[in-house]
Amino acid sequence: MIFVDHHNHCITMTKTLEIDIRSAEGLKLNRKPVMKKTFAVVKIEEKSRNSNLDESRRSDPTWNYKTEMPINGDAKFIYIEVFYRTGCGHDKKIGEAKIPTNDFMGRYSPQGHFNFLSYRLRDKFGDKCGIVNVSIMVKSDSTTGACSSQAAETGLWRPRSETPSIDGYGGRIVTGVPIWCVAPTNYYSSCVP
Repeated sequence: MIFVDHHNHCITMTKTLEIDIRSAEGLKLNRKPVMKKTFAVVKIEEKSRNSNLDESRRSDPTWNYKTEMPINGDAKFIYIEVFYRTGCGHDKKIGEAKIPTNDFMGRYSPQGHFNFLSYRLRDKFGDKCGIVNVSIMVKSDSTTGACSSQAAETGLWRPRSETPSIDGYGGRIVTGVPIWCVAPTNYYSSCVP
């Protein structure tokens, strides 16, 4: 989806993320293992989604919570926060992970593929308090076919046909990285006589 801001004369691309908050490891509160009911929250700009409550009371909870959320193309980070629930029903924050969007929407992260990621949780003082495991997929646009997000961004894509032709490759799928992405900028100038 594309939005045009007529006031600033800029175009913003919005994509849909499929996020699976899988689990956490080694949750600690004041350097002691957390033995309480826990849940996670994913935040993208103003929007947030809460996972289910893990009732196991272990420091390595499992949520396997899947959700879809829109993300603005200008967003730099998403946040995963982990909370525990007190006996009185209040929610207290254990820590959060700050995930750069270019880890799953970068140059070599194709759309339509899950990225399995683990990030360090940090408490309000910046101390390590565990690890959160997530998988994130940028859902691909069904109207275009591109081998990578970079190809889609630069316009090196083709409209998706009903029946793709793979005759020339014996039924195999071929992927590659364009050479201009990995070769030094002065490489070609040294090759030309």
